[in-house]
Amino acid sequence: MRGPAAPGRGPARRPGIPGAARRGAAHARVLQHELRHALASGQFHLVYQPICSVEDGRTRSFEALLRWEHPILGSIEPQRFIGLAERSGLILDIGDWVFRAAAAECLRLRRSSGREVRIAVNVTQLQLASRPTTQLWVRHLQDIGLPCEAMTLEITERTMSQWPELVAGHLAQLAASGLRISIDDFGTGYSNLAMLAQLHPHSLKLDASLVRGLGACERSRTIAHAVVSMAHRLHMQVVAEGVEVPAQARISRELGCDLGQGWWYSRPLSPGQLLHSLAAAA
Repeated sequence: MRGPAAPGRGPARRPGIPGAARRGAAHARVLQHELRHALASGQFHLVYQPICSVEDGRTRSFEALLRWEHPILGSIEPQRFIGLAERSGLILDIGDWVFRAAAAECLRLRRSSGREVRIAVNVTQLQLASRPTTQLWVRHLQDIGLPCEAMTLEITERTMSQWPELVAGHLAQLAASGLRISIDDFGTGYSNLAMLAQLHPHSLKLDASLVRGLGACERSRTIAHAVVSMAHRLHMQVVAEGVEVPAQARISRELGCDLGQGWWYSRPLSPGQLLHSLAAAA
């Protein structure tokens, strides 16, 4: 039996584990427990951020972004739960739901607008490792009558470089089926340039941290210019991510970026706002 704490020393503490770390671990366990029920109880929804032409600002496609609205905890940011979903394996079911929901929205938009709308979804390393899942995606698109090229899979530059054999072989098969491939967060220092020639992605997305430095940092501008030039020679489009102010939009255009994404162009939109965004781009 534990005796009383010595006077002036406060309550006894578990040795070796700081209080903040214990609280953080407990919070993570709570989130992971709630995450297991979030999908079945309909707590997830998607919003869509437009990807726009840097020349005229018109919407060219959308990126699907996952949101979690918990009935008690409220809105939970993706950076707080995506890592937990990956470590627990729940990302496979969640990612499958995201892909199918985005595909359904893409089909609805195509039928309503008469335009060849494209939607991008983010894909993690664990999802890429699950070939049956991604093969079912291709079959699902065929079943609902949506062309594979309507959907874009976004993988990070870091994933591309850290798992080259997995990425190269699997993405090549997916691209052969018609799915479009985009390399996200490009310019963060992990790139394997040889893989770009091997994968033939359709686009590169300049990392937001690089875009933020365009106005004040000559080094960021030099790197961005080199990436844009290389991508165009490999017949890829370049998207400037995280464009938030007019100067970033202007410099992105001057550097030759094809597309821009960020709050300067548009905040993420609800499904009900997408047709209006497309109509404004007509």
